[in-house]
Amino acid sequence: MDLRLTVDLPRDLDRMNTLRHALDGALAGLGVAEQARTDIALIVNETWANVIAHVRVGVAFQVRAIVDEEQCVIEVTHPGEPVADSFNAPIASAHSLRVVQSLADHVDVDDDGLLVKVTKLL
Repeated sequence: MDLRLTVDLPRDLDRMNTLRHALDGALAGLGVAEQARTDIALIVNETWANVIAHVRVGVAFQVRAIVDEEQCVIEVTHPGEPVADSFNAPIASAHSLRVVQSLADHVDVDDDGLLVKVTKLL
């Protein structure tokens, strides 16, 4: 199984709940334990809340979930203009990053297009 879900922010802000529920359903269908699913839901919450907290008006982002039998990867990307021109603060705040790191198996933070990539092994 290979599942890919993408939500464009801030345009699709109301669809984050849909992403979370669809992702949880897919993970449940794969037999992923409830605790891992809860961790992934919190990772999704922290990543998109962090985007909303740091984004300037008119700047687009995507939150993408990619699931296979072994892992769930959550990516926050910024299609378009360079990240440095878009923010007053880094996308991955220290608090948010600590929360995500405590839940995930691997976290990459970059300031060149791919802003956050979080991997949770299933």
